[in-house]
Amino acid sequence: MEVTVVGDVNPDLLYLVDSFPALDSQSIARAFQMKLGGSAANTAYALAKLGAKTWFFGCVGKDDFGRFCEQELKRAGVKASLCKTGDANTGITSAVEFRGTRTMFTYRGTNEFLDIHHITLHGDWMHLSGYWHLTKLRPNVERLFKQAKEKRMKTSFDVGSWNNDWKESEYVVRAIEKGYVDFLLANAEEISGLTGLPAEDAIERLRKKTVIGLHQGRNGATMYWDGGEHHVSAWEIHPIRTTGAGDTWNAGFIWAYLQLDDVKRAAEIAMDIVENYVMGKEIEAPVIR
Repeated sequence: MEVTVVGDVNPDLLYLVDSFPALDSQSIARAFQMKLGGSAANTAYALAKLGAKTWFFGCVGKDDFGRFCEQELKRAGVKASLCKTGDANTGITSAVEFRGTRTMFTYRGTNEFLDIHHITLHGDWMHLSGYWHLTKLRPNVERLFKQAKEKRMKTSFDVGSWNNDWKESEYVVRAIEKGYVDFLLANAEEISGLTGLPAEDAIERLRKKTVIGLHQGRNGATMYWDGGEHHVSAWEIHPIRTTGAGDTWNAGFIWAYLQLDDVKRAAEIAMDIVENYVMGKEIEAPVIR
C-alpha cells in the first residue's frame, strides 16, 4: 500500500482553554502543545502511523519551524520531499480549543510556493489537501489529478482550509466534473462553497461524478455516491483533542479502502480510528475482520 499526499504543512500551536476571551482581553491556557499541522501533513502522518508507505510533498522555509515539520514527518515514517525556500517563513497555525470547538489563525507562509513541478506521484493513491494555502498549485490541480488517473491511481481531495473567497474553486470543480477525483472529502460548508449551491443541491450535483465523504463532526460522517448513501455515527464521548480529527478520518478511510475496496466498511473503520485519536490515543492500525 503506497500513498502520495500533497499539500500544506506547518506547525500547529495548540492552546486548550476553559474560557474564550472577549476582544482585547486575555484567557489563560491550561495546556499548550506544538505539533505537526497542515491538513495534508496530518493525513500523511496518520497514514504512515497506520502502516502505509507514504510520500508527502509540501513546502517549508529554511527555519526552525521547517526543520521541525521535516523531523516530525520522518519520525512517523513519512518519505517527505519538501521544497525549501528562503523567500518566506514556514507557515504556522495557532488553534484555540474550547469546549470541543476550535478557533484557528493561520499564516500560509511557504505553502504558497508549492507547485506541480515539486511533485512526483507514487503508488496506489493520491490525496490533496490544504487547497486555499496552495496559491501556485491551485491552477494546476486539474492537471495533477489527471496525471494521477493516467497512472491508474485512486484520487481524493479535501479542501483542508477555509476561505471566504471561493472564486478559484473552479480548478478543482472542473477536475471533479471530468471524473479525475474519485473521493471528495469535505464538510457541508466547503461543498457549498466549492459549487456556489446550497449543500444539499451541491451534494446531489457532485455525487454523480465522485464519492462524497461528508465530514459532520460530532454527527459522524455520511458517504454519498450516485444511487446510494451510508451514514456512520460518531461515538458519544468528550473529546480530548479535535484539531486534525478530519485529517485522521481521511487517512483511515484511504487506508481501509485500499484494503477492502468497500466504501461503507472503510468509512466505519475510519470512524473507529478517529474516535481513538480524539480520545488522545496513539494512531495505530486496527485489525480488520
